Amino acid sequence: MLTIDSPVDLQYDPYSAEALHDPTDLYRQLRARFPVYPLPQHDAWAISRFDDVWRLGEDGNALVMGMGPLFDPAALRRGAAPPAGRLTSFSQTDPPLQTMLRQAVGAPLRPRAVARLEDDIRQLARQRLDELVPTGRFDLYSEYGGPVSAAVMCRIIGLPVESAAEVLTIVNASMRRVPPGSAPEAGPARLQMHGTLVDLVRRRRTDGPDGSSPAVDGLLALRLDGRQLSDDEIAIQLFTVLTGGTETVPKVVARCVLELSRRPDQLADVLRKPAETSAAAYEEAMRFGAPLQYVGRTASRDLEIADAQIRAGQRLFLLIASANRDERQFTDPDVFDPWRNPNEHVGFGGGGPHFCIGAHLARLNIHLLLAEMLQRVQGFELVGPTKRLRSNAFAGWLHYPVAVTAR
Repeated sequence: MLTIDSPVDLQYDPYSAEALHDPTDLYRQLRARFPVYPLPQHDAWAISRFDDVWRLGEDGNALVMGMGPLFDPAALRRGAAPPAGRLTSFSQTDPPLQTMLRQAVGAPLRPRAVARLEDDIRQLARQRLDELVPTGRFDLYSEYGGPVSAAVMCRIIGLPVESAAEVLTIVNASMRRVPPGSAPEAGPARLQMHGTLVDLVRRRRTDGPDGSSPAVDGLLALRLDGRQLSDDEIAIQLFTVLTGGTETVPKVVARCVLELSRRPDQLADVLRKPAETSAAAYEEAMRFGAPLQYVGRTASRDLEIADAQIRAGQRLFLLIASANRDERQFTDPDVFDPWRNPNEHVGFGGGGPHFCIGAHLARLNIHLLLAEMLQRVQGFELVGPTKRLRSNAFAGWLHYPVAVTAR
């Protein structure tokens, strides 16, 4: 049985420089030797195997979110839960409140609503490629995937599509980190975006619903114990949706292109039928290099996992990036295989009540971004320095410049 004492010959800390740089080998060792790893300095545990991460993610009773995520060590303090009476984001609450908030904001993110966006997303991607491909060189994140994703999320939220470039800049700044905490510019950027969303909600409340922004309308119609949500509370929910879709999608696009460019035979296969093959390729990119490194939970009761005794109130790091490389779940997990089937990864956070609310939209968006680009180019190569996100919680590239050869 494991105790709370850390193994002396294997040191892992989710906030450490080694975990920040490339924790792949650390994850491999954790899965093999300490699938439930004690973190006494944080009164927490790290869970690294796929089955455990999946099972715990699905269990909305044994583990709860209400005390907040674990992206910042300050959140590990026992008193870091939101103040009583203050409504926070649905992503940091538990059922039944979380369920009500997700249902209220989630109408444009459901499968049928997302399917109706296909032509719009395709057109946005094509317009951007019309501008970029003739130049022969562009940045996959900041000039292609980022602007298109931001434009899609502006439509979802009800912001003008013309504001997509500004939204992308503000969102990127709001998510910037100086590990393990937020960067100095992150707070002001969040406040700026929050103010924009409050203005949007205020106008919507005054003008009344017209069907163009079901995310806002659903939250305006919601009643919690008989009361309406304030403009501020609605803006908080919208911010979660906006940042999730804007920030992560272009990282997956860039990662997929990166891995294919490293494997000319795979790239040639994908380029032969990009419309048919891009969906499988992005699923593998989500498994192989998911933007989210882990999700944080709190044990609501005493648990035993792999012989480790976890006490109620202790925090758990569910290591998504490790689970997606688990040898017990995937054949040759360290091999990027765009034809992998089945590919039941946890790149969207696994199952359960906290499964990514925007997964359907993300899948369609990434698929179309890849398919449209690969139908326009016959090759690409890295042509400049990349800039990788420095974060203990997230992974991916903020800049990935490529030279392309048009078909």
